[in-house]
Amino acid sequence: METWVFVSIVFAGLLGWFALTREMPARYRKKNMLTGGERDFYFRLRNALPECHVCPKVAVSALVEPAGMGKLRQQAVNALGGKRVGYAVFDGDMELLAVVELAHRSRPTRLERMREACFASAGIRTLRFPAKRLPSEARIRSSIFDRRSARSSPDVRPAADKELEFRKTPWRNTANAHL
Repeated sequence: METWVFVSIVFAGLLGWFALTREMPARYRKKNMLTGGERDFYFRLRNALPECHVCPKVAVSALVEPAGMGKLRQQAVNALGGKRVGYAVFDGDMELLAVVELAHRSRPTRLERMREACFASAGIRTLRFPAKRLPSEARIRSSIFDRRSARSSPDVRPAADKELEFRKTPWRNTANAHL
């Protein structure tokens, strides 16, 4: 009798183990591409630039490619992998005019500044607009087509970046360490 109980417990355990470890097919659900504010900004960009193509959530690797060879190139490829920009604005001939970002912070992070420097070295302008105060269509249009901001100098920033400008503060000895 005890043998039958033991065998049935082991058999039930094995059945349970097989049932739980069986591979289930992956399930998916539909995901919204743009959230509320991003969606509003997309339509504002489209209305402001009717002759342009506005593409949201574009991979950085589709817009720029590291130059050179060897280890540095591979590091640059790895740094760009999986990153996306908010919006890419192309003219009628599908030439990239600018990359537009919707800024959720008051100033760009270090990674965002590095990515902007990457775009600047490729001759691509990056425009940042605050998410809390979406710009007017006229301001978007003037920022995209303003030829003064088309210069590739890193010190020249588009008008939209003036309010998000990063000012480097001098280093202070906040620890009061007297060495």
